[in-house]
Amino acid sequence: MTEETTQAQTAGVDGLHRDDAATVAARPDVVQAHGNESHWWNHASFMLPLIGFLVLTISGLVFGWAEAIGFGLFLGVVLVLQLPVVWFTWRGTATAIVLTGQGALALHRGVVRREVRWSELERIERVETFGNVRWKLVERGGEHISIEGEIADIPSLIERASELSGVEPDGS
Repeated sequence: MTEETTQAQTAGVDGLHRDDAATVAARPDVVQAHGNESHWWNHASFMLPLIGFLVLTISGLVFGWAEAIGFGLFLGVVLVLQLPVVWFTWRGTATAIVLTGQGALALHRGVVRREVRWSELERIERVETFGNVRWKLVERGGEHISIEGEIADIPSLIERASELSGVEPDGS
């Protein structure tokens, strides 16, 4: 293996979660890896109730504001109810997108959740919803990998996926 090939195989590994990096290191066919720069607790449906619960409950206790304590406790209940939703949603989120010579893999903490083969790739689709842009690598038959906005260096990922698959991105 040449030094250039080794560098190409390890591109993006530095920013990966430990489990994703171990999976990438174990695969000899990796061309590029892109980590997810967010964490499960970064979601607004978790953080907003948490911050509101802390600020309002503490303020209410310090200043004797019953309304603040009441609303803070309400947000605490919302927080507890949202935890399973956020947790299970996160378990389906790719913590890394890995490009190989044969296709793309969506990993979650080192486990392959989805795989798309270049030979079956039908389109690289740009999807914009309320100003948020994400991409999809879509196989014939509908199997796809979603590339959310939190994935590192998306332009490089899309460009390299296009080169490897021979499929031009839609709507770029």
